[in-house]
Amino acid sequence: MTSQPRSLMAQILRWHAIAVLITAIAVAGSVYLFLDTTAARIQHQTLHVHAQALRQALSHDGTGRLRLTQDNTSAAVFAPSAGFSFRILDQRGTVLFQSASKMVLPTADIPLEDEESFFRRQSRRTFYAGTSSPAQVGNERVWIAVLQNLTHPDYILDDLLAQFLLYGMAIVAPLLLLLLAIDVLIIRRAVLPVRRASASLETAEGVPLDLRLHDERLPAEVRPLALAVNALLERLTSSYRMQRDFIADAAHELRTPIAVARLRVEAVDDAALRARLCSDLDALGRIVEQVLELAELETVALDTAASVDLVQIATDGVASIAPLAFRSDKSIALSPGADSVMVAGHAAWIAKALGCLLENAVKHSGTSSRIDVSVGTDGTLAVCDDGPGIREQDHAAIFHRFWKRDRSAGSSGLGLAIVAQVAEAHATQVTLTSHPGHTRFAIAFRLRPVS
Repeated sequence: MTSQPRSLMAQILRWHAIAVLITAIAVAGSVYLFLDTTAARIQHQTLHVHAQALRQALSHDGTGRLRLTQDNTSAAVFAPSAGFSFRILDQRGTVLFQSASKMVLPTADIPLEDEESFFRRQSRRTFYAGTSSPAQVGNERVWIAVLQNLTHPDYILDDLLAQFLLYGMAIVAPLLLLLLAIDVLIIRRAVLPVRRASASLETAEGVPLDLRLHDERLPAEVRPLALAVNALLERLTSSYRMQRDFIADAAHELRTPIAVARLRVEAVDDAALRARLCSDLDALGRIVEQVLELAELETVALDTAASVDLVQIATDGVASIAPLAFRSDKSIALSPGADSVMVAGHAAWIAKALGCLLENAVKHSGTSSRIDVSVGTDGTLAVCDDGPGIREQDHAAIFHRFWKRDRSAGSSGLGLAIVAQVAEAHATQVTLTSHPGHTRFAIAFRLRPVS
């Protein structure tokens, strides 16, 4: 089971999304920690200020007894609705003074240390923050404990912190999604040269021999791969040209031995044997000629800008093939759409392509069949027959070199390949429609305006 290829864009987006998520969590945690620390510092300062206010309110009366005088500075501590409560203890932990709002925290839970200390306590479902600050009043040492109810409505720091995080996430989440969307656009733009280079290699009929990847906007990370592909294409091109040249040279060299063999066959006394040998040599010679024609089509750029009269080419082609058609018990007819249809093309090669189509029709259309050659006023040259037809699954294969549906047949399998090459050289293609009783090959050439 083969796995699906992994998308580079998907991988980048996935890892970037993970990195953004980790960063967002880290930033949110850092902000929360900073805000929590800041809130704790403000809370400590508030408790310290209240403790100092209570210290200022402590004094001795005329009898030497310790007293607590309420003033404007410590009003918030004495207010029962402010969420604060206090308790002043002596060295034995005895409560000397306490607020009107009774402190629910047991005295034993209040630390009595030499330095001011801050603490947090929980009593049932209520959380408290407090400070215990030692103070010297005359010769007497006391501890001032101030407690703040964190669930009291007047305490808003926790609410502010929660609201900040809530609204912060509501703002940050869409921004993160927007960032990922922008990442998609950036990555698409970054890989656009790669997609363009890939598209240049996707051709319907294979890779042209001169095709190379030359997009200067390719990313530096991809450029070594492009150079490797170019080197591979160069080797393939060199190998293909060597093979093509070898076939062309071999076919050219076979001309002379075939001509010599034909002369020697003429000296054979047995007429039947001589006829069979001559037929075989003619077929071999035809294959050699077609191989040379294919090599020329692939090597030489045809001049397809000349004015060509399709009606005249069709007339000459029908006249040339008619004797063979009549000997094969077939009828042939020409149906020109006008006296003259001028197209842009190469006359000799159009004539050869028509000859290949006519030979194919004569050989494969069946006994007593009819062959029709038509020239349309739109520049379409078509050859039709009422033979057995061509199977749909063979429509593409018949234009391949040396393809033959019947391997025992005497054809070379190169004729229709030549037709396809001629059509490609004229920037067009061969259109095939076939079913039992009707087969039609058509080539649409570009019309040439009549001067």
